[in-house]
Formats: sequence, C-alpha cells, structure tokens
Amino acid sequence: MKNIFSGKTIIIIGIIIVLIIVAICLFCFKFYDLDRLHPSVKAVFSKIPILKNKVASEQFSEIQEDDKILEEEKERIEDEWLEIEKQKQEIKNKESELLKKQAELEALEQELEVAKGKLETQIKNIKDLAQYYELMEARSAAKILENIEDDFLIQLFQNMKKETVSEILSNLDPQKAASITEKMSGL
Repeated sequence: MKNIFSGKTIIIIGIIIVLIIVAICLFCFKFYDLDRLHPSVKAVFSKIPILKNKVASEQFSEIQEDDKILEEEKERIEDEWLEIEKQKQEIKNKESELLKKQAELEALEQELEVAKGKLETQIKNIKDLAQYYELMEARSAAKILENIEDDFLIQLFQNMKKETVSEILSNLDPQKAASITEKMSGL
C-alpha cells in the first residue's frame, strides 16, 4: 500500500483534484453573470482561455450598450441644439419687429409733437384774437364776427369774458346769434 500512495501519485491525485475543482468552477462561471464580478476579477478571467470569449463578449455587449446610450444622448443634444437655434432665430425676428415698431412709435410721437405744437399755437392765436375783440366796441366786433364761421366764433367766445360775449351776441344778426347759442349749448 505504500506504493500506491507514493509521492508522484499524491501529486497526480492533487493535480486531478485541482483540475476537477477548476472545471467545476469554470462550468459554474459559464452560467454566472459576469457583470456582478469586480473589474479586477474580470481582468483575471479574461486571461483564462475558456472564459476569455465570455468576458470579451460581455465587455463587447457593454460597449455596444454604452455606444447606443451615447448615440441617443447625441441625438437628444442635436435636437435640443436645433431647438435652441430655432428659438434664437425667433428672438432675432422679434427683435427686428420690435425695432420696427419702436421706429414707428417714434415717428408717431414726432407727428404728435408737431400736431401738439400747431394746436398750442392755434389756441394761443385764438386767445389773442379773443382779447382783441374784447377790447373792441361790441357793435364793431359784431359786424366783423357776422362773417366768421360759427365753430370758430364759438372758440373765440369761449376765450372771452361772459359780459363781452353777451354784448357781442346782442349786436349780432338774431339768426346768427340763435345758431351760435344753440351750438354752444351742445344741442
């Protein structure tokens, strides 16, 4: 019995046991999800010829997934970039419209200022004329004012003292005085 368990036999039995254990481990790892393994363990397994293909294929599939995610992200970023460019163009268009409206508004303001200046001048002139007619004798003023338009005459009267207006109205042609009085009442 001593021959059976000689040194060489023990080494051979040990090697067989180790190979059986390794084979069992390899068989188990064939069905084992390598994603759960630590990267350093994966690196060691990738050096073992039998597991090399499995680790490489899983790494390849991970790379493919990463590439797919990157492509999707790239497309999303491109879409967002196009949207940003579109919004930039819309903003430029709105700015252009706003500048155009601002120029129109400034032109209208200038026209309004000119009209306001003319109106102020007309009002000043009417007030000055009203003062001149107030200084005249009522009969003389009435003779001159009989030939003036009713609307202008009303504006003059509105800038005169009530006593002077009543004297001039009494010296005007009765029909003209009645017409002016009716218009001044707003009826």
